[in-house]
Amino acid sequence: MARASRGSARPSYAELETLVAELSAQNAALHERLAEQDAVIEELRRRLGRDSSNSSLPPSRDPPPSRAERRRRAREKAKELAKREGQRKPGGQPGHEGKSRQMAPPEQVNQFCRHLPQECSCGHRFDGSEARADDPVVHQKWELPPIRPLIFQHERLRLFCPCCGKPRLAELPDGVSESAFGPRLEAHIATFAGVYRLSRRQIASVVSEALGIPISVGAVNAVIMRMSEVLKDPWRVLHEAVKRASVVHADETSWSTRGREGWLWLGACAFAACFRIDPGRTKQAAQELLGEEFGGFVVTDRYASYHWLDVLQQQLCWAHLVRQLVDLSQRTGACGKLGTKLLNAAREVVSVHRRYLEDGHDLDWLSAELLPLREQIKELLERGRRSRNTRTQNFCAGLLDEYDALWTFCDVEDLNIPITNNAAERALRHAVLIRRVQHGTQSEQGDRWVERILSIVETCRLQGRSALQYLIDAATAAHHGRPAPSPLPP
Repeated sequence: MARASRGSARPSYAELETLVAELSAQNAALHERLAEQDAVIEELRRRLGRDSSNSSLPPSRDPPPSRAERRRRAREKAKELAKREGQRKPGGQPGHEGKSRQMAPPEQVNQFCRHLPQECSCGHRFDGSEARADDPVVHQKWELPPIRPLIFQHERLRLFCPCCGKPRLAELPDGVSESAFGPRLEAHIATFAGVYRLSRRQIASVVSEALGIPISVGAVNAVIMRMSEVLKDPWRVLHEAVKRASVVHADETSWSTRGREGWLWLGACAFAACFRIDPGRTKQAAQELLGEEFGGFVVTDRYASYHWLDVLQQQLCWAHLVRQLVDLSQRTGACGKLGTKLLNAAREVVSVHRRYLEDGHDLDWLSAELLPLREQIKELLERGRRSRNTRTQNFCAGLLDEYDALWTFCDVEDLNIPITNNAAERALRHAVLIRRVQHGTQSEQGDRWVERILSIVETCRLQGRSALQYLIDAATAAHHGRPAPSPLPP
């Protein structure tokens, strides 16, 4: 405030009091604005630093590391290798059982060829009458024969009835459908699309060039739609199996239908998997997948769509939680320190569970080992709920609301509930790759095909079965007018 001149009147006490009040209000507003800007800056830094280690982003979305980061990782890797006993060299270690191609038995060999040494260093030429030094050294070579497709021509005669004079056309025999392609070929086309993720045009090229069967892109799509109809009932069987399962891994990923955003849902148990495409990522979609009367346990990543389930029916994914705690530990101030403590405790929980599995301990041992960590994590979350930081406060309060769901794996006997949802994420990888190659689907029929073929492929993987062989059996049954075989284990 400028100094008043001698002739000017000094401001009164009331005027000074008003000025101080105005300046105090301006100062408070500036402080509030500065706090808001600090919060925005922190949030932008957090988003900029997101990667697969502190969020749900896949590793493929990680930014390329800088040269300094690459060097730091190399130094850490070198230190880790140096800590290992004896500083093992890369590759197979002494005593490791090697892997090699097994020899085919003689009854599977198509042709035997015996070869003689040509000439000895002393000049003798061998004719086979010489004494054998030891057993022959066997070398087997595998090769594909020239592929020539089988063509079966069915001639349907049209004959006049001698009684009434009407012409009568012969019907196709059992097992021969109206399709121009047999069940094995149709199953292979479905495998090319659903297992090996080839486009319709690529399938037409492979079938024409490699198998010698001329086929158009439209015919390929028609075969796929027929196989989708064949898999309709098996998909329903898998859906019911997931609804009745004791432990289900559930997850979802984005999916596009005609350019509209949707979601591909997955429910997988130990022996079956069911995929389902839904327009929304909602509670109703989760209920359609699992059934409103679901009575088992679900392993999830804490998404709100599963909150209609009782907390004691859920097992929250610790791998997902660790990534969230990494994000919390990277914040500044007291929030970061709290996050670091929670992160260390969570990693210790995972370590104890690993020892439980590797050493074959019982559930009582696991519960006793985890009890101190269980209390410590709860105490830290209680502190976080009282934090001045709103995001930290909400995160900790949300975890406390679902706290029992973190420990279902050590509270429920006889089910061996996993502590991570890695099984669901692993099952979704194939679907994500199909989405990248095919850019989603273009019709409701395409959605149904994706649901059914992904469910069959993942179910066969879980059971250690051949997806191709199952598709051959299902297509053969359809050509004979029989229902498809059950995808469930006997």
